[in-house]
Amino acid sequence: MYSDNDKRSVPGASQSGGEHAQPESIIAAMDRHKGPLLGTALTIPSTVIAQIIGTIGYHFVLIDMEHSPLSPEITTQMVHAIVASSRGASFPIIRVPSHGVEWIKWALDSGASGIIVPMVNNKKEVDRIIDGAAYPPHGSRSFGPARASWGLPRGPQGGVREYFQRAKNGEVAIFPMIESKEGVANAEDIISTTGVSGIFVGPMDLRLSLGLSGLDGSEPVFMEALEKICTLGQKYGKFIGSLAMDPDMIRSRTQDGMKFLVVSSDASTLSAGLAVHLEQATQESPKTKRPSL
Repeated sequence: MYSDNDKRSVPGASQSGGEHAQPESIIAAMDRHKGPLLGTALTIPSTVIAQIIGTIGYHFVLIDMEHSPLSPEITTQMVHAIVASSRGASFPIIRVPSHGVEWIKWALDSGASGIIVPMVNNKKEVDRIIDGAAYPPHGSRSFGPARASWGLPRGPQGGVREYFQRAKNGEVAIFPMIESKEGVANAEDIISTTGVSGIFVGPMDLRLSLGLSGLDGSEPVFMEALEKICTLGQKYGKFIGSLAMDPDMIRSRTQDGMKFLVVSSDASTLSAGLAVHLEQATQESPKTKRPSL
């Protein structure tokens, strides 16, 4: 990754306020933080939940449009809710449904701190993604971030001008997902591409592609794939992240050198938390019968 001597060139690294100043991009936050940034996934279309999550203290929040029926409108509102309720301390990133330029454009124009793009398998695909995500001269992203300023960590006062400058400076992260056997084979071509901020590893789909099952495991072919991606991330100064939904996975992925981990989700946390409270209440009220579902 970056060395201490390189921090002035890291996108979004504060140039004033000393070492304790709040990072202004997720890339700068990863560079500064010794361990991985910890995040949660939002799958429920609710600005109220987004506001609550913003107060918890996660480093980042992944808004999942790929596997959840979230519209561009509610997703934009959730981005702004997270930034406002966390006072810019929690970075919203959007996992878009596909490589389509319309999804990339909508997600970036929300003012999100970055995007995650699923199922990137080769150089041709990643080049197309970067072209749609970057403003000229590095790409062909259309200009129109009218609502993006509400995603700025310090608030919307800087307006479209500040957002545009941040985007041109590389402070908006682009994370292709490697989650297939083909993607692992082409990992160096993908990771080394200019404009790629890092990689998000999709463990479930990667394991399925390798003929395995489950979210995690110690099979040599899977461990070799993770090692290859992480080694290439170190070689090219790119940040690697993934899902890590239990303590063992968090420990393993941290040891792998990953720098951002999704460790929970809104739906699973809501379900588990309510179940715990109900069980506690039932134990204190032994005569109460729970309904049969």
